Amino acid sequence: MSYQGVFVESDIKRNSVIAVTMATSRQGTGVVKELSNTNKYKIRAITRNTKSSKAIELGRLKNVELVKGDLMDPESLNKAFEGVDVIFGNTTPTKGWKLFRGSIVRSYEMEQGFNLINQVKFAFEKGQLNHFIFSSISKAKDPLKNDPAPGHFTSKWDIEEYIEKVGLKQITTVLRPVSYFENFENKLPGYSISKEIFPGIVGKNFKWQTIAVDDIGKWVRGVLSKPEKYKNQSINIAGEELTGLEMAMLLQRLISSEGIQTNYVMIPRVAIKLLEYDIGVMADWIERSGYGADMNKLKMIQKELNIVPTSLKDWLKEKLEIQNKKRSSWSGQWKTSQWKLQWDK
Repeated sequence: MSYQGVFVESDIKRNSVIAVTMATSRQGTGVVKELSNTNKYKIRAITRNTKSSKAIELGRLKNVELVKGDLMDPESLNKAFEGVDVIFGNTTPTKGWKLFRGSIVRSYEMEQGFNLINQVKFAFEKGQLNHFIFSSISKAKDPLKNDPAPGHFTSKWDIEEYIEKVGLKQITTVLRPVSYFENFENKLPGYSISKEIFPGIVGKNFKWQTIAVDDIGKWVRGVLSKPEKYKNQSINIAGEELTGLEMAMLLQRLISSEGIQTNYVMIPRVAIKLLEYDIGVMADWIERSGYGADMNKLKMIQKELNIVPTSLKDWLKEKLEIQNKKRSSWSGQWKTSQWKLQWDK
């Protein structure tokens, strides 16, 4: 990643208004919470349903205002972006599961992206908006082996191209996360994560870059601390780079005193493609090319931006602690927690 020009090292002015789209999504929630904790900004949490339980929970946070807005409704975005200084934008390809299609619909995400970027441009032309942060997805480690890429990857990359086409690249920071730790939480029978099983979608010896979804909020907060340096930049972001076997061994070490053997279990590719074809394509892509986050460069940037990435070890420890608390509340009755299949990255 190259840097050019003269950089202003101070962050955006205190009490700047930051709009967060899809605020009740996993990414959006993490961003809103992280920014609220800084107590520096006014956060406009944009959501389709301001009366949902997730929205109400966000609305209780410091400096957070709930605003109704929908990426499929450009006029609602126009109103939600009125008077903002910064916009964090993310999109989703998920549109309800259907047989032979799954839940990933590329055209649905593309429409959201075009609506979002058009309204960001409109807000920028009004004169107050000065920074746009877009959440995309990591580019390939080996570009020559990029194709075929999953549809829910190419949709985000095409939205990135549209950002440049409409002239917003100079005010835009693109964050490109890899697979979420949270995607290990699934309900697929026989492949649910437990002390005995660590499930995955790639072979046990393939390196697989992953990140905690809440860390996207840390990156947004970090970029806002040096906005002029990170505008017109794109960063592949990750927290870990481990093989499936290494992940399973990490969990094994955490429970070593219990005498339980943890095994890495790969979900059969044919089953993945039957349930969610695009995720199967993604698994092929990870094995063939892989995510392209430069882990050494990231360490330097994280230090500069005061970002402490969540380790998979700490994430697993937290899950085990929650599980143990639940087990205690059930008066010693054991119940394996249910983890949901949603390999959306």
